[in-house]
Amino acid sequence: MRRPAVVLGLFLVLCAAACSIRRQVSPPSPYCRGGGPLAGVYRPQRLRVKSGCTVAVGRVRKVKFEEYDGDVHIDLRPDPGYEKLLAGGNDRIGGNLVVEIIPQDRSRVALPEEGARIEVIGPWVEDTKHGWNEIHPAWWVSAGAIQPASATELRRVQLLLQSAEGAAYEDDG
Repeated sequence: MRRPAVVLGLFLVLCAAACSIRRQVSPPSPYCRGGGPLAGVYRPQRLRVKSGCTVAVGRVRKVKFEEYDGDVHIDLRPDPGYEKLLAGGNDRIGGNLVVEIIPQDRSRVALPEEGARIEVIGPWVEDTKHGWNEIHPAWWVSAGAIQPASATELRRVQLLLQSAEGAAYEDDG
């Protein structure tokens, strides 16, 4: 009688140990960052993180500098296999994935040219205000030129981030 009880006890201990072991999963890229994926993003509560770090590949359709919050918006047409990153709302912007580079990262993240085929890395999020998916903020872009944000742009975004109420007007589209 004692032997089955010992075997059962050992089995339960091993099961508990196996359940508590965390599997180390490699990030999809060495450019993935630790910490909060939305650090430095203006009004992060409007974004729902779908993946803390995702890779997207495609062709740049448009690059637009947003004066209000200093973000650079990139409309990216995903390559085959990356369309899964899109949502129904992305149809309203030509079936493109929105990629945003925040001012604080412009000194280290390249700004691509329209027409370039690029790879981007950053959090994959749903913009609940607009109903589309984005990579926001982009932590790495494979091709382009570094164009740091101006002191004025950095001051503006710092004030926005510090503001408890936010601004009365926002054109974040």
